[in-house]
Amino acid sequence: MTRLDVHRTGRLARAAATLALLPLLAPTPAAAQPLTPDAVLASSERHHPRVIAALLREEVAEAELLAARGGFDPHLAAVGAARTGGYYELRRLNAELRQPTPIWGAEVYVGYRLGLGVDPNDRYPTYYSDQTLDAGELRVGLWAPLWRDGPLDARRAERSRATHRLEAAGERREAVGLELRQHALGAYWTWVAAGRRVAVADQLLALAETRLTQTRGRADDGAIAPVDALEAENAVLARRGLRLQAQRGLEASALLLGLFHRDRAGEPAPPAPSALPTDLPLPPPIEDARVAEGAVLSCHPRLRAVRAALRAIEVDRDLARAQRGPQLDVGLEVSRDFGQGPVTLQGTVFESRVRFSMPLLMRTPRGRLDAAEQRLNAEREELRLLEDSLRLELEDAVSQWNVARDRFEVARERLGITQRLAEAERERFEAGATDLLFVNLREQSMAEAEVALVDAAAELWLARARWDALTICARER
Repeated sequence: MTRLDVHRTGRLARAAATLALLPLLAPTPAAAQPLTPDAVLASSERHHPRVIAALLREEVAEAELLAARGGFDPHLAAVGAARTGGYYELRRLNAELRQPTPIWGAEVYVGYRLGLGVDPNDRYPTYYSDQTLDAGELRVGLWAPLWRDGPLDARRAERSRATHRLEAAGERREAVGLELRQHALGAYWTWVAAGRRVAVADQLLALAETRLTQTRGRADDGAIAPVDALEAENAVLARRGLRLQAQRGLEASALLLGLFHRDRAGEPAPPAPSALPTDLPLPPPIEDARVAEGAVLSCHPRLRAVRAALRAIEVDRDLARAQRGPQLDVGLEVSRDFGQGPVTLQGTVFESRVRFSMPLLMRTPRGRLDAAEQRLNAEREELRLLEDSLRLELEDAVSQWNVARDRFEVARERLGITQRLAEAERERFEAGATDLLFVNLREQSMAEAEVALVDAAAELWLARARWDALTICARER
């Protein structure tokens, strides 16, 4: 922060006392509690539909991850058959339990098989290969890919994608929370500023109404011309119009704030004017954008959500690469029959297997790989644009703050001058050295300066809310 910034910040802090002197709405009754920014934020975090929608989308991603993990659930299958009425009467059963593993795409299984004639003395047909001893056969086996599906297969890819999608959903929920935080605080301080504008209009109208009563009395006594009383009545009507306009602004801002401030049922609850706070404090100054930029670019949930989505696309690319080779699997099975029966079925059997397949042109895996790589490149460009946009938002938030700070200082100085001018013009009017038109102009100028001061203070809060939404992740790390 430069010396000029330090000097300006000191002046801004000293100006808080001036802002506290601004006219307020009617004092808040003792029983009524003023609405605070924290209350608005808490209500928005609990009940805003966008927050609820983001939470539901995160739950969807959790359910999809559960479904992807289900690809590694054990699988039980069984087939039974009985043959009757022909030359051979048979009973056959085959049951198998398979367990996929995340280790190089390997799969283990255990099975039981039974193949017998209905009568133990019946012969078993030679064209059926599933004959067993009378107690059946137990087998244990393993299949493992040597080439394709080894580094990555569809099950592991889907689980990885679901994990990254869940991470992205969580980051999007955080981003929604930050965005709503900014909008909720913006709506709150806009509402507070609107209440101050109504207070300024009330003060201005009260002066005009008091002066109208005094002017009519003096005009009836012949001390002043009747046209001065007519001018005072015109001022009252004009200021009533301004009061109505300010009231409309307060009602509109309350309705907007109701989108964030909700009741326990989640319905919008626009606050009443009695809930307005009694003061409009100034926010603390913001930090240097260059200091916060690096941390924000690494932790902001909008960027982290896109990076998580990129990792999901990288899984698609890695899977496409793993699918380019031929299918070459090896298997090993150990089986043994138990019980009585033919001698040829007795003993422990060890069997090794090889399975090979390959599409000749490989167009499908090559096309999938190319599509995944191009989609990844496109998303990286979108991420780069988002990073650039976030940098610009940081710089623009600093610019918004600096301009609002300078506007506040100018408005504060102008308010002091317009107050002295208005008071001097009223004294001249009492002395008969000026007319009522100039008094009204001076008072109108003072009211405009008061509104400008309120607007500058509200703009400071809007800039601070925007800055916090951009940088809060860096401060919480």
